[in-house]
Amino acid sequence: MSVKIRLGPADLRDGEMRGYEVPGGRLVLLGRVGARYRAIDDWCNHAGCQISMGWLDTRPDGGATAVCPCHEIGFDLETGRNLTSPMLCGDQASFPVVVEDGEVWVELPEDG
Repeated sequence: MSVKIRLGPADLRDGEMRGYEVPGGRLVLLGRVGARYRAIDDWCNHAGCQISMGWLDTRPDGGATAVCPCHEIGFDLETGRNLTSPMLCGDQASFPVVVEDGEVWVELPEDG
């Protein structure tokens, strides 16, 4: 089961990311690359830092890497896969994102 949560207006600029705390206390990172919005967990599973406090690197393949500010571990914004240091920590959870009537919604697992 999943729950659809409104994050806010679809006002991110291309290459920008922002962190949100959603009901239940989960931290979600929302990023935009081109016209596409993507979401992953915003709590780095390596050291507990908020990835949204870091930066977003766009890649030649059209994707983007969200880089944690604490130890510069990069996670694929679309899949949550650890791209730089998979031996240090695992991947981040990724979530479906929908933009409807100018608002961004993310679909999260109901259990947290």
